[in-house]
Amino acid sequence: MKAAIFGAGVAGLSAAIELVDRGYDVELYEKRKVLGGKVSVWKDGDGDSVESGLHIVFGGYEQLQNYLKRVGAGENYLWKEHALVYAEPDGKQSFFKKANLPSPWAEVVGGLQADFLTMWDKLSLIRGLYPALAGNEEYFRSQDHMTYSEWHRLRGATEHSLQKLWRAIALAMNFIEPNVISARPMITIFKYFGTDYAATKFAFFRENPGESMIEPMRRYIQSKGGRIFIDAKLSRLELNDDETVKKAVLNDGHTVEADAYISALPVHSVRKILPASWLRHDYFSNLFQFTGSPVANCQLWFDRKITDTDNLMFSQGTVFATFADVSLTCPGDFQKGMGSATGGSVMSLVLAPAHQLMDMPNEVITEMVMRDIHSRFPKSRDAKLLKSTIVKIPQSVYKAVPGADRFRPDQTSPVRNFYLAGDYTYQRYLASMEGAALSGRQVAEKLHARSTG
Repeated sequence: MKAAIFGAGVAGLSAAIELVDRGYDVELYEKRKVLGGKVSVWKDGDGDSVESGLHIVFGGYEQLQNYLKRVGAGENYLWKEHALVYAEPDGKQSFFKKANLPSPWAEVVGGLQADFLTMWDKLSLIRGLYPALAGNEEYFRSQDHMTYSEWHRLRGATEHSLQKLWRAIALAMNFIEPNVISARPMITIFKYFGTDYAATKFAFFRENPGESMIEPMRRYIQSKGGRIFIDAKLSRLELNDDETVKKAVLNDGHTVEADAYISALPVHSVRKILPASWLRHDYFSNLFQFTGSPVANCQLWFDRKITDTDNLMFSQGTVFATFADVSLTCPGDFQKGMGSATGGSVMSLVLAPAHQLMDMPNEVITEMVMRDIHSRFPKSRDAKLLKSTIVKIPQSVYKAVPGADRFRPDQTSPVRNFYLAGDYTYQRYLASMEGAALSGRQVAEKLHARSTG
């Protein structure tokens, strides 16, 4: 049986891995020259890696780690210290370190020792967040009608803890503020991470996501007979009389015929190729309920080290929300290129919220970032900025705003030979690499069950 997959991000690659392992004839089509989607990496003119975003592997990313092991990349990431590191003005740092105890006591004791929260913050969080720790999937989905800020305040947790702790987490997770993001994903992640000691561990890829994850996935798929095509953008679908897909037409006019068609495109791209006749189904018309979160990633190359922190960092009151010195966290890469002669820092910074940055000139954004870098890292004031890059993604993961969760579609569509994959489709996780990997597994399982049932 032949399956055609459109979109070679983590969801499309994961679906391809599952299907080639089940003996399917798989063709994977990607519109760009580089695979990886929102996790893609490419080289600039100096041979340095430019990332579309800063990506890490959490301990709780069980499905993604399963795929990495399967494709021979299980050792391609490095675990860091089990702590949340907050960069403060003038080089100071605050920490939330888990205690060496079973969950949730590890989080409770660690939270009580956090130096950036007051004792009242800590007590209010212990009391207020208990419903999330005790909740289940039904409870989490029932809270999708309100923002996280509303849920937080209803639970009696303090405003200071909301701004100091949870704002950074909301921006890191969905690139939107606590007063915009739904309570549903926030308390879901708190449950997963607050009841499993290992779930919150951070790991960085030894090189970068492209070399450490995407390339091994590509090699594995092709070693099993799968075929991958780049510069192959899906233009439209042609239908049979019963509204099933007859063939897919690419931008260059080439046609693709298969027994099953999987869209692993971002939701805003899926909408562009939907046949009009399909929109009478709520399944398809509901896809127009989603809006993508804008995000930007900034990379800065310095002629010297401006920090020695080998971990993910968070910051409040800065244009960047999460960041890392990837010359430290990814030792197999970023040590090469422009900064290699002096061993300089390479800062990779996620800029969020980013809606106000999308139309702003890159040099202005870089100046804003540099002001905040100088504030947080005093050593940078004497360092020379060798070069910088800004990567803007106007529509990244879907905005997990109140009410959006109920529109997340199953991977099986009403059209017999058409399926959806992507982190916006329904699976137990959130819009993330793990959510994409889960959707890839689920779409393959459902396609196989339908074709053999």
